[in-house]
Amino acid sequence: MGGFKCGCGKLFSGSHNPGQQFRLVPDELFEQIAWPAPADLGTQERQRAVEESFSALYVCGNCGRLHRDGEGGSIISYVVDVSPPRIWADFALRDELGRVLLCGDRSLAEISRQKLLLNPPLAVVLYDDSGAEVVGEAEFGLDAARGYDETRWAVRLDSDSE
Repeated sequence: MGGFKCGCGKLFSGSHNPGQQFRLVPDELFEQIAWPAPADLGTQERQRAVEESFSALYVCGNCGRLHRDGEGGSIISYVVDVSPPRIWADFALRDELGRVLLCGDRSLAEISRQKLLLNPPLAVVLYDDSGAEVVGEAEFGLDAARGYDETRWAVRLDSDSE
């Protein structure tokens, strides 16, 4: 890779930038690369596969953007989205703690479309077809035994926005 300039103006040289460069490994090759069979450890085929599978990831220490190598020597940049995700909700669907449940098809489709991962607390904005918008924090829902279920979303609404 030659050098490139981040959107904030920071320059990345073509050489290793200590503390700012990482390597990405595709999921399908992770086990083969991380835990090879002992017989495959020193083979040229494995070394070639390792070198071809890695993609560089650069983190800008100035603005936090992520940059990765693209096809044909291009650089693909990612910027953190600081706005909370908007998710459609049926405000009538509540759990016994009074939290809004995001278990309907439309809510689940929006979560999937936005590729959201629940790592509580996650700030969200819920909305419905009436135009109502409410801020809250997504948490794990409850299962039938009143234990936390990491596959269910429940949103505790901010008291100021109810």
